[in-house]
Amino acid sequence: MKNIIILICSLLISTASFSQKLNKLGKIEIEEIQTIPDYRVEKINGNYKVHTDSLAFDGNSYVKIPSGFITSLEIVDSQKDYIKHYDLEGKLIATILSDRIINLKISDKGNKLAFYNSENIIHINLNNYKVDTLKGSFVYSFVGNEDLMYYNSDNKFINYKGNQISINEFPNQIIDFKDQVYIVSKQKIYQLVGNNLLAKYEFKGKFFDAKIIDKEFYFVDKVEKRKSESFSLYKTSDFSRFMLVDRIDDLNQ
Repeated sequence: MKNIIILICSLLISTASFSQKLNKLGKIEIEEIQTIPDYRVEKINGNYKVHTDSLAFDGNSYVKIPSGFITSLEIVDSQKDYIKHYDLEGKLIATILSDRIINLKISDKGNKLAFYNSENIIHINLNNYKVDTLKGSFVYSFVGNEDLMYYNSDNKFINYKGNQISINEFPNQIIDFKDQVYIVSKQKIYQLVGNNLLAKYEFKGKFFDAKIIDKEFYFVDKVEKRKSESFSLYKTSDFSRFMLVDRIDDLNQ
């Protein structure tokens, strides 16, 4: 197992979307009113810095949380990646070092984070820096009351609140939508009901993309034929009715 080191030091772009459609690759494209980012990233003498109006942080990514700021450095080289936790005044609280930091996720309240280190999921409580090393995959998400849901590809179970939920298909995404948890696989979209998965949609082809935009769930159904493929963009607000929003046929032609 790769080493995870926590060094205790001391105590987004806002957009307004107005249209959704498919791009030339069949992915969901959001037309947005462009706004100026509230930060910038610079590389000076080989070191990455995040600059805001009044503060500067180490790293090449930046997230504002209710109690402060989270930055990270994620690059492919021989050096360790890191995550840094700052308070609201920009004072460094802790540094988390890892050989790799992949798919960093932070809970909505900013109390927990998780990342994949190419071997395990590392789950950290930012209030006390308790570290849990979980046997899983890169498929995980914070849902509900900051609970981590993750998929263990070895035993083919989804782990959630101490329960193991069996699934025969590999889950592509775990999504919290309107206080309900949905699991998206290549074949179906499931809703978590108790400890069971209830199929809510079966793809005509296979899953290709999904996004939550303006309280609507958008997803792309990709159908492949021998010499062509088509992409259909649907949206739903309750998984009882589905509306076709856009479609691209014969993308390869």
